[in-house]
Amino acid sequence: MGKHRAVRHQLNIYVPERNRDLLDRLRRLSARTGKPINRLVLEAISDYLRHHAPLTPAFRTFDLGLKGPWERADLYEKRLDKKVGQK
Repeated sequence: MGKHRAVRHQLNIYVPERNRDLLDRLRRLSARTGKPINRLVLEAISDYLRHHAPLTPAFRTFDLGLKGPWERADLYEKRLDKKVGQK
């Protein structure tokens, strides 16, 4: 059986001179934690996306005022009655 190599993707980030302090802080954090810079950056991206772009979008829920158990016909009874001219 051959060795499996993980597929890697490269991301280059250009940091303007005015944000050089961010790189310095990142390097210090890497040295202090023993984590490589790329791992720290990926963790930060993951946290950001979890907050701003979740995998599962939150759906709004609505209370239709229905108390179960109910049947499908009950939901459409009034609409059907109007449509056929009853009530």
